[in-house]
Amino acid sequence: MKKQNLIIVLIVLCLITMAVGYSVFRTNVEVSGKTAAFKDLEVVFIKIGEIKQEGSIDATAFISEDKKRVTINVPKLMYKGAYADVPITIKNVGTIPARLESISQFGIANDASIDVTYNGIGITDAVLNPGDEQSFNVKVSWTRDLLGEVNNYEFIIRFNYIQG
Repeated sequence: MKKQNLIIVLIVLCLITMAVGYSVFRTNVEVSGKTAAFKDLEVVFIKIGEIKQEGSIDATAFISEDKKRVTINVPKLMYKGAYADVPITIKNVGTIPARLESISQFGIANDASIDVTYNGIGITDAVLNPGDEQSFNVKVSWTRDLLGEVNNYEFIIRFNYIQG
């Protein structure tokens, strides 16, 4: 009788072990992680201040509809040393900190006599926290010798941010 009981207990234990093993292998555990959703990373241009001009006529700047780009137009720089200085403000309207990775400029000709410089912003480890604003200036200036005047200088800037 002992041998028969031992076999029954072993069979029951094997069945329980198989059931547990089957359930472990059958259970699908899905682990997924995200670093940050792209939609949560959103830095936009919010304001263009009063453009300061010297030797420049009718410089303008406007923010695109999607608030991701600024178009700057300097129709005339009259002499070497002339400039237009455009104050711009950006804001992190996302939910995660952002860090400036790069600045893209479109439409800038290979004109060695014109310089476009950024004052108050740069590609650093500085982080723009959610809700924070940052102001800076974009200066378009005639810095090198050139005969005549500089006419119709227009370009677009876009800042590329990554998670800070």
